[in-house]
Amino acid sequence: MNARSNFDDIYSAMLSLFEMMTTEGWLTVMWGGVDAKGIDKQPVKNNHTYATIFFVGYMIIGSQFILNLFVGIVIDNFNKIKEKELGNVFLTEAQKEWMEL
Repeated sequence: MNARSNFDDIYSAMLSLFEMMTTEGWLTVMWGGVDAKGIDKQPVKNNHTYATIFFVGYMIIGSQFILNLFVGIVIDNFNKIKEKELGNVFLTEAQKEWMEL
């Protein structure tokens, strides 16, 4: 596992899990977790093979549902702003007055 993606503290762990949700380098994080032996110990290849179930499951749930939920919220807020402005979100005030004429 690289130094940027680790589970040493809560901040690094949350950042690593968020990066996995975006599918950015998730295989490196997964294999680092599978090979982990313990604190201050050298990694052993395929030490925790059952951890692959966690990582693959997290990728399915995290990247497909949670990230899509985030995108849905952004689109919903954009549509609310668009309705509020009566479809004239990108127009200047002068252009809005011209359309009303």
